[in-house]
Amino acid sequence: MNKRILTATFLAVFSIAFLIPAFATDAQAADKLGWIGPVYKELSDSLMKGFKEYYKKTYNKDVDITFVHPGGWPVCVDKLRAWGDKPDADVFLGAGAPAHEVLKKEGRVIPYKPKDWNMIPAEWNGMKVKDETGAWTCFSPWIVTNLYNEKVLKALKLPPPKTWKELQNPIYRGNIVQTLPYASGTVHEVVEILLQGFGDKEGWAMNRMLAAQLARFSTGSTDTSQLVSRGEVPIGIAVPQFTAMTARRDGYPVRDLLPDKTTLVPESVALLKNAPNEAVGKIFLDWLFSIEGQKYVLEGGYFPGRTDIKFSVWEKEGVAMAKHAKEALGVDTFWDLKVGFIQYNLDFATKRWDEVNRYYEYEIYRKWGELKSSLFLIEEVEGEINAAKATKMNVKKAEDKIKEARKLFEYDGNYAAARLAATKARSLLVSK
Repeated sequence: MNKRILTATFLAVFSIAFLIPAFATDAQAADKLGWIGPVYKELSDSLMKGFKEYYKKTYNKDVDITFVHPGGWPVCVDKLRAWGDKPDADVFLGAGAPAHEVLKKEGRVIPYKPKDWNMIPAEWNGMKVKDETGAWTCFSPWIVTNLYNEKVLKALKLPPPKTWKELQNPIYRGNIVQTLPYASGTVHEVVEILLQGFGDKEGWAMNRMLAAQLARFSTGSTDTSQLVSRGEVPIGIAVPQFTAMTARRDGYPVRDLLPDKTTLVPESVALLKNAPNEAVGKIFLDWLFSIEGQKYVLEGGYFPGRTDIKFSVWEKEGVAMAKHAKEALGVDTFWDLKVGFIQYNLDFATKRWDEVNRYYEYEIYRKWGELKSSLFLIEEVEGEINAAKATKMNVKKAEDKIKEARKLFEYDGNYAAARLAATKARSLLVSK
């Protein structure tokens, strides 16, 4: 009897042990989706929440989402390059047109036109908003702006700088922050704006002059926004337009400022070639461009990209961020904005993508200390020449030499030669 009970008990335990993994696997089974991109955490959290709810409701299944966020646009592009032909994600989420054009050119994305693809314009004010083949599509448009803290600027008795040249005024020195173009696609776009808006020589000169104005280099655009919002540095260069909207919502006294030369950033999304979960990736893209998905874009602090939405309607429907978006833009939909852009050459920007990032890092960022000391010496000698001129001294030779120093610094980026020329200009004053 005992032997029979023991055998039955053993068989029962064995059967349960055998069945538990099957039941557990069935209960835990979930589809998978991977993102890689530079979008801010508030947006990724919002999209994750919204899509998981949609997927459960539509397919009666859970979906596990992995988000790889290595850094800004260029860092994300390099991460994809490192993965080669076997990406560890399905969707490239975020970044503007140049980054997506690089990925398209390198064959890292495949065409896919999501449902409601026609609700996104093909171009706006001369800027491409989506790829005609469906290789990438804008889900959130915004404009490259600068950010300033109203309270701190007022305390410093400084007017908000309205142009790129005004930002070079020494009165703002030490009161500006930005990051590297490699760390932030927005800064990369600013470098391109200056190069394309003023010409290469003048554009690089302006980048050098702006670098000399900085209090510090930040770790990224998020860090720039936070430093300005907290008032640690009053002016931030190259900040996404929507940043001011979310900062003001959170109670910070900040404003965005459209500089005299700027461009549109079509924050876009793409399906990766050899995506391990391509089918789920397509479902996500279809949802992202739906009305529901676009609401989650706005709730994540980004402007929605569809042309058929109205903030006033969404506000009545209880979309909390709709009110803030309307106040930030001053219009009922992003596409109603009346702004002017530079003639942005996307093909040119794509071709020199890596070159621009590399040149800035090696010739400006890594030589930042030398850059500043060179300019400050030139300015000191210029002041001395002006003082000598006021005493009726003949300063013609000194003036010619200091102009040479300026050229060597601004246009040639030859800091050592610029310092030598400035020193010679000073000696010409002493020898009089």
